[in-house]
Amino acid sequence: MKEFIMSIKQISYCDKVTIVLPVHNEEANLLRLIQEIDACFQSDAEIRTLPYLLFVDDGSSDGSLECIRTAISERGHASCLRFSRNFGHQAAVMAGISYAPENSIVVVMDSDGQDPPIIALDLVHHVMNGADVAYGVRWRREGRNWIKRFAYWSFYRLLSSLSIIKIPLDAGDFCAYSPRTIKILSQLKEKHPYIRGLRAWIGLNQVGVPYKRPERYAGQASYNFRGLFKLAFDGILSFSVKPLRLSIALGFITFFICLFLGVFYLTAYFYDWHFSGLRMRDIPGFTTLILMILATSSLQMLMLGVIGEYLGRLFEESKGRPLFIIAETLGNLNRGKSQGND
Repeated sequence: MKEFIMSIKQISYCDKVTIVLPVHNEEANLLRLIQEIDACFQSDAEIRTLPYLLFVDDGSSDGSLECIRTAISERGHASCLRFSRNFGHQAAVMAGISYAPENSIVVVMDSDGQDPPIIALDLVHHVMNGADVAYGVRWRREGRNWIKRFAYWSFYRLLSSLSIIKIPLDAGDFCAYSPRTIKILSQLKEKHPYIRGLRAWIGLNQVGVPYKRPERYAGQASYNFRGLFKLAFDGILSFSVKPLRLSIALGFITFFICLFLGVFYLTAYFYDWHFSGLRMRDIPGFTTLILMILATSSLQMLMLGVIGEYLGRLFEESKGRPLFIIAETLGNLNRGKSQGND
């Protein structure tokens, strides 16, 4: 890696393109990714310069920070924001967007190699040709078991059906933004940002670019099922009030079921109906009563939980805590307009 970095020292740099790389325990992947990014942009006939790299270390516990220090000292034209602890991937992306150089096309991509640099270059070209946002659309995922693939597929379609805006299907955070889009995003102050939803919310001229998402270079993904569930929950609660309205619908449904059963049992009792030789008067209603009470109670607790999530988010927003805390900056940070979260 050192020989490769030293060999490109004489190549010109420019701030036209900034690549934001959220990092969490990606020691095994970073240096290879930097090589591929530089080789890809260097060989492009239109750009022919190396992009500015902005790393966001989201509380890594391996040697990721040392890899970043090596890249900054030997490659140059890069900087790093080191969080005081792990604040999460979405917070890391927002930090990169907020601190990116002004008037720069900003690309957000993962640091594990699953967002190919050649596709990042394609996204940049779309923005250079007039798009405000160019995002990757994953038409296929390599290295995922069928359970995770089905979970992703189901989530995107559930979110699309519930959301108050149209959020593109199968589109992650891999994206290129125009400078004016970055200015808009950096002004948003949400404490539970769902960036691919915010990206759709701002509108403007957007284009999707299909690509096959490859496997990681090495290591295990930081996102487990718990993290993915939290991300899905953030997306649904941030862009839909339908779960609250669902409680009203379920309340009406439960009411009419109870009303129907009440009328049915009263009618059967007074008219002495028989079913399979049994008189309705002789059938005890204890079991039915208990099941109805349990079903209604479960429904009430479920909807109280949904309401509690919405109230909890209002509480988090009201406290005014920063989305992230920056413990250290590395390199010559060509700072844009931040959210004041440090």
